[in-house]
Amino acid sequence: MGLRRPYDREVEEASAWLARDSAPRARFAIVLGSGLGEVRAAFRILRSIGYADIPGFPVSTVAGHRGRLLLGRRGAKTVWIMDGRVHRYEGHSFARITLPVRVLARLGVRTMIITNSAGGVGPGIEPGDLMLIEDHLDMLWGGLEALPAGSRIARRPYYSPELMRLAEDAARRGKVRLKKGTLLATTGPTYETRAEVGFARRIGVGAVSMSTVPEVTACRGLGVDVLGISVITNLAAGHAGGHEKVIDLAARASKNLGRVIAGVIDAL
Repeated sequence: MGLRRPYDREVEEASAWLARDSAPRARFAIVLGSGLGEVRAAFRILRSIGYADIPGFPVSTVAGHRGRLLLGRRGAKTVWIMDGRVHRYEGHSFARITLPVRVLARLGVRTMIITNSAGGVGPGIEPGDLMLIEDHLDMLWGGLEALPAGSRIARRPYYSPELMRLAEDAARRGKVRLKKGTLLATTGPTYETRAEVGFARRIGVGAVSMSTVPEVTACRGLGVDVLGISVITNLAAGHAGGHEKVIDLAARASKNLGRVIAGVIDAL
């Protein structure tokens, strides 16, 4: 018997439960970060399932994460949309954080677009911008636990160069400001101090988030191609208004994010 990872049984049960009817098979999935739920407007929604209704699924508790799995259609393409996620700071293990993407991969997803709301650090990156994630720094320290059983880590990038090219093309066509940079993942839930932002800037970070990297790590182990996009909702260490302000700006930026994501899905 092969090595099993935590929650493997839950992955199997949730996958079986979601596949119990004749729903169309989806090759694509989208993970939406804080306040980014309006991206769903780019899709015709076929099904909406609360996370609490899916056996073993972790339930979102943070404002701006609705906690539901949507099955959407755009043209002839079917897409799973995670409207919200869970985080390390909510008390979840990395194995549990990555359970949803493991389920989606088991259902046949081979391309995943993973988004977040993030604090801008890099020069020229402003609130309202989208930042294409070229690479990341993992200060969540959860790499090994986030890897599914049987992972085969090939010499391949965490973020697909081809998907990044398609995103740049979509942004150009939609006249959307799209920057590029490295994402720093930290545990949160506190925002960064000025000293931490200064350190991040010195080592070349573009934006700081409290999510994304565990899911990306799991996808790499599963052989799923990833496109990562951060919505810059504040300048790190300059976050007057707190989480409510982040959600408000993220909601307003969702339209541009939706344009880019829709363009990528259309081109695949």
